[in-house]
Amino acid sequence: MMADAVRRWCGTVLLAAAWATSAAGAASPVQSNRAPTPALRPDVTPQPGSHIFALLKQQFNFTLPASYEGRDIKRSGGTPGEGRAWATMFISNDDRKIVVISEAPNPSGTQVSKHDNIFLTGAGAGYNAQQKRAHPRYQVQREKTIAVNGLGMRRIDATDIIDGDAALSTALLAASGPTLAVVQVISGANDPNGHEALVDRILAGK
Repeated sequence: MMADAVRRWCGTVLLAAAWATSAAGAASPVQSNRAPTPALRPDVTPQPGSHIFALLKQQFNFTLPASYEGRDIKRSGGTPGEGRAWATMFISNDDRKIVVISEAPNPSGTQVSKHDNIFLTGAGAGYNAQQKRAHPRYQVQREKTIAVNGLGMRRIDATDIIDGDAALSTALLAASGPTLAVVQVISGANDPNGHEALVDRILAGK
């Protein structure tokens, strides 16, 4: 998978949070600066140099290996709303993988329970519709709602063709309170085992 092609794809992927919240009845997030990495919950001891994430006020926690390189993201403008939206991208040239991480506010006054299947189903539908518009060969292979430590997540496994290269994509959508989080893992189609191992790492909070 060519690095430039992957970065172009990630530029459209970053709109997933906006489309997902709109599909669930929410306003689109506004353009914002990259958010600082929050502290992980105290019972997790990350490896030195790893990248630490604690989303949804430490309800969705995981790390990425130090080999992943962080990249700033410039997002196209959405419909301005209250609060801030942020997104960041990490690339591993050795593993040929990309992880896109974002959070977006729900509209003012909207509170979502930590396992709201109706919201997650709508968010997943909006996410898939956006991906299909951006990439006509995007195909959902599996989609289901799962629970990780009591937090509901919509997991979407899909395939795509990017500039002639086959790719795997797994999106994890989770929401709690006023915020929606989206984590997407992108790999070359020739590494399904490595792709699944990274997704499992994120779900396990490692």
